[in-house]
Amino acid sequence: MTEDLYVLPASYGQQRLWLLEQIDPDTPLYNEAVGLRLRGPLDTAALTAAMSEVVARHEVLRSVLELEGAEVVQVVREAEPLALPVHEADSHELALAQARELAAVPFDLGRGPLVRCRLTRTGPDDHLFTVVVHHAVADGWSLGVLLAELTALYTEAVRGTDLSTVLPELAVQYADFAAWQKERLDTGELDGQLDHWRERLAGVTQPALPTDRVPAAAPERGTVQAPLRLPAAMVRQLRAVAGDTGDVTPFMVALAAYAVVLARWTRSPDVVVGLPFAGRGQEELESLVGFFVNTVPVRVDLSADPEFTAVLGQVRGRCVDAYGNADVPFELLVETLKLPRRSGRTPLTQTMLAVNNTWLPDRAEAAGVTIEPTTLLQERAHFEITVDLDGDGDELTGAVVLQADLFTQETADLLARSVTAVLRGAATAPGTKVSALPCPLADERAAAREEEAVTAPAASTRPAGQAGAPRSATEIMLARLWTEVLERDTVGVHEEFYAAGGNSLRAVRVVMRAREQGVELPMERVLGEHTIRELAELL
Repeated sequence: MTEDLYVLPASYGQQRLWLLEQIDPDTPLYNEAVGLRLRGPLDTAALTAAMSEVVARHEVLRSVLELEGAEVVQVVREAEPLALPVHEADSHELALAQARELAAVPFDLGRGPLVRCRLTRTGPDDHLFTVVVHHAVADGWSLGVLLAELTALYTEAVRGTDLSTVLPELAVQYADFAAWQKERLDTGELDGQLDHWRERLAGVTQPALPTDRVPAAAPERGTVQAPLRLPAAMVRQLRAVAGDTGDVTPFMVALAAYAVVLARWTRSPDVVVGLPFAGRGQEELESLVGFFVNTVPVRVDLSADPEFTAVLGQVRGRCVDAYGNADVPFELLVETLKLPRRSGRTPLTQTMLAVNNTWLPDRAEAAGVTIEPTTLLQERAHFEITVDLDGDGDELTGAVVLQADLFTQETADLLARSVTAVLRGAATAPGTKVSALPCPLADERAAAREEEAVTAPAASTRPAGQAGAPRSATEIMLARLWTEVLERDTVGVHEEFYAAGGNSLRAVRVVMRAREQGVELPMERVLGEHTIRELAELL
């Protein structure tokens, strides 16, 4: 077995992914994969050496995540040469199918390795090199870093160069970022940003999206998708009319239109959309492989039924503010703000809007070999709804991606049509109020839609002013675990776990301690709002 070298703090993002694996183990939901088609006379030994050097350079690619006491840590293992046997396939299409199968194999975060590779030959000078990594050790930007280093190292490996001298030594490693992130929080450096989010998200609501199906106890995370195209002429015209509010990007135009659709569809003027933030504000981090991307929430207020141009101005300001305060990890933001939790749902926002999130070039050249990257998309939904867009000037193209166990293909099609319809209506008459813009998803569903009532247990079910004493062996056992994990002398059976000082990691510790005593608690339920009595009634 490979020797463990260091035990270091995990980043907040890694902690979240470790927690999610406890909820849904043996899932490829957070796998990242890229297929590199290699055309030309390939030197397989040089490719093996180049990839081995990439893994040796980036400690995070040879790390695993473990629970040590009350903390999730990353354990860095010794570098070893990569084994890269050559597989055979009759065609590039068959090789791609096999690559997608490889990409769908889950990782074990505690055992590792968290990167796997396969080389498949489809012809004398035609190969597919597949690289699969877990999101806990690499994000989309990292795939671009990996490809750039692999290209440079392969070229020199063919020439016989000592690969340890090819690339400049990395100034920092991912574990340094994780320690620095923790230090910034511990020293109060990010208190100003936390104060910003407390003010911006005060009183935020979490309206349920009007799903077509009853949520399953264990979501399958399959998707339904619909293409989305925002024509350059419409985007350009709206950017021009919003000029007085400052420079409005095509992305901001798309976000404004999407916020209008969400508000009309959910009948809630309080909209929160998650945006991915690269999280590499320091120059030293730009050349690192690792999990840096953070989710930042943008809250849009449409309660005054504003004109679309006003929405654009508001969205621009909110985006600028969000990116100026994006160093607070989303996981910590949820914990700090004590936001409501629902089993199976992402706190704060259930929808994401992303533009250009792969950072891969169309092609590259290395020692006579042409490299053509193909993202091996996993048809899995991280959010209930994601809008993925790619920009070419003012035109944006992509797709809306909906969780298949919640929504139908018809809803996906209507959602895509609605974003375009809102933009078309606003481009024609920029002064139109939000309520008057065409929105097929809201207009066609208004009559038939049933309001989804998501309510907390009635207060009358819990004795007023009483913490409540355990009344069964199960409640006694849970109360003992809670007092230990929450570090309290006593805890009542009617106290809500998170209001009593709990957090996600403490919730997982309760599950693990209960498991040691032969009691299996439902992980998803424990990570939502709950009391001892409510848990005991499930057992």
